Amino acid sequence: VEEIDPEAGLGDEVEYEISEREFQRIAHSTRPIIFGSLKEAERQMVVSTFSEKIGEVLTGTVLRVEPNGRVSFSFQNRVEAYLFKREQIHGENFTFGDHVRVILLDVTDNPNKDSQLTISRTHPGLLIKMFEMEVPEIFDGIVKVVNAAREPGRRAKISVYSTDEEVDAVGSCVGMRGNRVQTIVNDLNGEKIDIVRWSEDIDEYTCNALAPAEIDSLEIDDDTKQIDVIVAPNQLSLAIGHKGQNVRLASKLIGYKINIVASEEDLSIDEQLEKELAKSKDDKEKKESSKEEQVETELDSIEDGENLIESDKDNNKKTEDGESESETDSTKEIKSEKKNVGKSESKTDSTLRIKKEKESVGEIDSKDDSTKEIKSEKKNGKKSAEKADSKPKIKNGKKKSKK
Repeated sequence: VEEIDPEAGLGDEVEYEISEREFQRIAHSTRPIIFGSLKEAERQMVVSTFSEKIGEVLTGTVLRVEPNGRVSFSFQNRVEAYLFKREQIHGENFTFGDHVRVILLDVTDNPNKDSQLTISRTHPGLLIKMFEMEVPEIFDGIVKVVNAAREPGRRAKISVYSTDEEVDAVGSCVGMRGNRVQTIVNDLNGEKIDIVRWSEDIDEYTCNALAPAEIDSLEIDDDTKQIDVIVAPNQLSLAIGHKGQNVRLASKLIGYKINIVASEEDLSIDEQLEKELAKSKDDKEKKESSKEEQVETELDSIEDGENLIESDKDNNKKTEDGESESETDSTKEIKSEKKNVGKSESKTDSTLRIKKEKESVGEIDSKDDSTKEIKSEKKNGKKSAEKADSKPKIKNGKKKSKK
């Protein structure tokens, strides 16, 4: 710098000319630095905006589905994240443009990773957050969610309790006719959800978690965190569940290992027969009661139908009475018209008869006249014949003379 401008001091700017080759070299070296700094700024922006949303539910738009099963989502139309196959619900399919709710698990600042956002649809936290969004009592803090356990796409259990005695925790989560829980089930691809009432008493909590199975007795070991459950033989399949789902989810929900054992009853043959007979009687009574209820419901429906029919008949009668009144008026008018027509017809008939009588009388007169003429002609003929006979006969042109 001193060679170019000897008078330059600290902080001064000195201009000098450079060649084109040197300028191109500087440009090529600074280009990746500029792009790298831009990417770094974008990463820092993603970290700053999404680090506060960890554990919350995000709604993303599907961009594409890759052949390996990985699904690309777009958040806020600028951030791209991947939902891996292991974090997807079993049997779920995505298409371009679908809006899907996921839970944000982590935000990373590693430039070597494809996605900075770690999202999931199989995490139990997604179920809890969905209940917070759908149930106002949970959002307000009246109903508390203790824990949740899931087998994604198949079945889930969530335990709740209420801080207000007048509010039912299970009923508020279910909603009117199951509307609240049904929206969550539909969003999770038909995953069945069991809502369990939480209790401080571990015995009651275990019984609620293993419902609908009926438990005979429990043995709890707090040191090893194991619970030995004894159930009746006919309740064993209910307690275990389909492929062990019920007991696995209950164990995750409670935090204890659960062992289910069927009770062994040492009964004599007579006692077993009596027990079976009692069961058969109970079953028959239940069937009969159900039949009676069905008959009662059918009778009620029939009575309702009859009442409806009677009301319809009354309405029809009213309408028919109105119509009959109008019909009587119309029939009266028609009868009067018919009478008038009959009178006119009788008059015409009488006139026709008179005409016919007159004509017959005229014919008789004409016949009398013709007979009179014929008689007169016959009389005239007879007179001419008599005159002709009175004249003398002439032969050969000569008259006969008397000698």
